[in-house]
Amino acid sequence: MGTEETGAQEATTHVESRRLLDEAWDRARKVYKEARKQADLVYEEAKKTAVDKEARKRVDEAHKAAIEEAKKTRDAITSEAQVVFVASWEQRDADVAADAAKAKERTDLAQRTYKEAKERADSDHREAREQAGDGQARKEADAARKEARAHAKKAHDEAMNQ
Repeated sequence: MGTEETGAQEATTHVESRRLLDEAWDRARKVYKEARKQADLVYEEAKKTAVDKEARKRVDEAHKAAIEEAKKTRDAITSEAQVVFVASWEQRDADVAADAAKAKERTDLAQRTYKEAKERADSDHREAREQAGDGQARKEADAARKEARAHAKKAHDEAMNQ
């Protein structure tokens, strides 16, 4: 799987988890409003039928409890969605760190290989110049070193662009 595909997949996963989080918040808000509305309706009816102070007090307490339960339900829905969303971020961070580590390994290997190829070209060049007697052989050794370095540079650049 290429880096572009992985990045697109991560973006899709993150966008999807964000969409699910937003939907959960909307659903939680609707659930809370509906539960609150039902609790208020029951409260109003119960308050009308309450005959004494003690009954009104129990109606008030029941209404508070119903509102608290609605809040707990809302919070449970949003908490669960938040856990999923945070997990997607943590996974994304882990994937980015892994990709960065792989890229660093490739870069280090490319740098090391390039350095070794340059040193080999220089060493071969020194030996060829020592063995060369005339100017033409020295020029050929210089050209061979230049070509070897160019090839090493090209291989390095290709490795860096992967």
